[in-house]
Amino acid sequence: MTEQDVHRELDDIDTDERDLWPSPGQKLKNLREELGYSREKVSEALFITVHYVTALENDEFQKLPGHTFTKGYFKSYAEFLGADIDEVLSCYQNLINADKPSSEEAEREKNRSRKSLLLWIVAAVILIAVLIALVLGMTSEASAKQIIMVKQLPDIELRQRSNS
Repeated sequence: MTEQDVHRELDDIDTDERDLWPSPGQKLKNLREELGYSREKVSEALFITVHYVTALENDEFQKLPGHTFTKGYFKSYAEFLGADIDEVLSCYQNLINADKPSSEEAEREKNRSRKSLLLWIVAAVILIAVLIALVLGMTSEASAKQIIMVKQLPDIELRQRSNS
């Protein structure tokens, strides 16, 4: 599962489920509002777009360029607001880890992919073998007809000679 898949799936989680752990974006948004800062001010201070600030606050990670950048944005945002950086990053990491499949699930998925690939390869080999058999069958059938025709030619010539 790629980072983007994790981000997309995190965005699909119901808000009730998100309440089970603190949201780093919501924490920063609340603190920003308490301090009276606008998103534009945060955007200018962090040198990122307002769109990214909004995505961070709403935990819309698929709108951000990737895990490493997102983590850096959270760190800079927390530092700018004077929030506990480790706490914010820990909350973000909890969100990411909560949706990662277990290693056992990942192994099963990998095995399914391998089996699927193997099935396609076997099917392709069988199809190629059938096509080769058909082509060889057609050519050998045509060769057999030519041999039969060649064997019959002398009889026809003999009849024509005897009729003359």
